[in-house]
Amino acid sequence: MSGTTIKGSECAFEVFGVVVAGIGNWKYSPGASDELDDTEFLDTSEKIILGIRKRGSITFDGLAKIANAEQEKLKRAQVNGTQITSMALRIASSLALEPCRTTGYHSPLSTTGNLTQPGYVNVTGFDISSAHKDLAKISFTAVVSGDMVEAAV
Repeated sequence: MSGTTIKGSECAFEVFGVVVAGIGNWKYSPGASDELDDTEFLDTSEKIILGIRKRGSITFDGLAKIANAEQEKLKRAQVNGTQITSMALRIASSLALEPCRTTGYHSPLSTTGNLTQPGYVNVTGFDISSAHKDLAKISFTAVVSGDMVEAAV
């Protein structure tokens, strides 16, 4: 068994090259593939082939910060429908998931033979909430168009 365990304390959410203050949780889910029915007469069980992959999704949340430039840029990206190509879900000090900027790679360990397409992220919503005895929270939802890939940072 090999590999290195990912420590949450080394993860971060970056946008435009800057760690977004306050964000303490993120979750990325790649899109699921369509299942295309390939069943024929006389088959005794259903057969499928995989079709196009649907978009992925990202959620991230944490503490709301007044006048934090990166949180404000994310809010404006949602309001204005701006595509974000410069963001990273840091998973280690030197590795992150980011929107693909080219084709033909998926990770630094496998640079050829994988089909990818350039990608970007759209912030689809954000919420700010507060409770009397707690700190104000902020949460964002986003969708990935194209692919997120592992990249050395």
